[in-house]
Amino acid sequence: MIGMSRAERPGLRRRAARSLVAVALVTGVLVAGAAPSAEAAPKVKFWLTVLHNNDGESKLIDAGTGLEDFGGIARFATLVNRLRRDALDAANKGAVLVSSGDNYLAGPQLAASFAKGPPFYDTLGLDRIGYDAFAIGNHEFDFGPDVLADFISGFTGDAPFLSSNLNLAGEPSLDALADAGRIAKSVIVTTSGRKIGIIGATTPMLPFISSPRDVLVNPNVAGAIQKQVNRLLALGVNKIVLISHLQSIEEDLALAPMLKGVDVMVAGGGDELLANPRNVLIPGDEGSVFGPYPLWAADADGKAVPVITTSGDYRYLGKLVVGFDGKGNVVRVLKRMSGPQRVVSRAVFDDGVNQNRWIKQNVVDPVAAFVADLAANVIADSAVPLDGIRADVRSMETNEGNLIADALFWQAQQSAAEFGAPMPDIALQNGGGIRNNTLIPPGPITELDTFSMVPF
Repeated sequence: MIGMSRAERPGLRRRAARSLVAVALVTGVLVAGAAPSAEAAPKVKFWLTVLHNNDGESKLIDAGTGLEDFGGIARFATLVNRLRRDALDAANKGAVLVSSGDNYLAGPQLAASFAKGPPFYDTLGLDRIGYDAFAIGNHEFDFGPDVLADFISGFTGDAPFLSSNLNLAGEPSLDALADAGRIAKSVIVTTSGRKIGIIGATTPMLPFISSPRDVLVNPNVAGAIQKQVNRLLALGVNKIVLISHLQSIEEDLALAPMLKGVDVMVAGGGDELLANPRNVLIPGDEGSVFGPYPLWAADADGKAVPVITTSGDYRYLGKLVVGFDGKGNVVRVLKRMSGPQRVVSRAVFDDGVNQNRWIKQNVVDPVAAFVADLAANVIADSAVPLDGIRADVRSMETNEGNLIADALFWQAQQSAAEFGAPMPDIALQNGGGIRNNTLIPPGPITELDTFSMVPF
């Protein structure tokens, strides 16, 4: 559990998170927290629009087969610009744009960046959009700290990558970025003359689910965050946003009662879709709504805190319009103006947007060309369907899993002498690393298929 020893965490974390989120989904309120009442609330002195996304995971082109008119970082950028402009149309209004982590992910689109070299295509697109801060997620470490350093070093803007509970001293490339202010525990940004504190946090499970090497992870996430909250409050910053990548919004709901002074919590890693009845969703998403937008939790003082997240892959841009009184307390949330904003093509939908021209030309088009080349490169033929369906590969033996394990075994035999290693006796493939989630039909197998099967 966050704030507890590793031995104490697993069982209690699951029980606490599930019980808390169950209350949230039934009532929209957690513990003693309640959404501020419009009738009883003090007068709003400042409106802040929190624009947010999470788990972009290198889905730069579009939302995938059958959803080509949805998603894509070039459309996402246009929507950000529109909503940010609308949010800043009066003196007492401000806006911040944040990402809650997993800003890239292994796969064919990230492979285009590796073939090109830094700055990565993901970097170019995100840099152009102009974020105020990024949380560091677990997938940022999938290729090790040096690739993360390459990803961050390509940014020309000054938006920092945030995590309050990571110690980077053991990794020179990341430590140098921390010294330069590109990686930090928290940051203060100014919008419409008001200072907003933003704090980051990363899942304590990082060493077990990714490859951080000598990065040290403080499992006391609550303590690390609270230290930054106290620092910001001492500096006179009384509007504080937490951007975390704790693997599910349930973790953030369980974290809230351990904190004081956080005004908005933006979760990442769980890919949950929060929405209200008036929000227009991508077709097929209506049945996958996790709960209302926002959820509410009570902090250690009993203060109600809005907790938000959204579905990833640049399919939605989250938007929370929150009102502060003169003392920096959240007193209103404009629910009718808040919620997930779907990313769709203007050519097809009335609520759509055009693609940002620069990002399309410099990011989307070259990545799409790289992926098309992979799809055109036939490397084998299969006489039978290959079962990579997620529920199957994670629960039983399948022929696709066997094929991948055999390939690993063969390659390990070929490479053993080069590495001075003994000849292998067996090969194992983790079902969670097989990601195509399809039954590949008999016939040609392309290089793109191999990326879909085993992107890591």
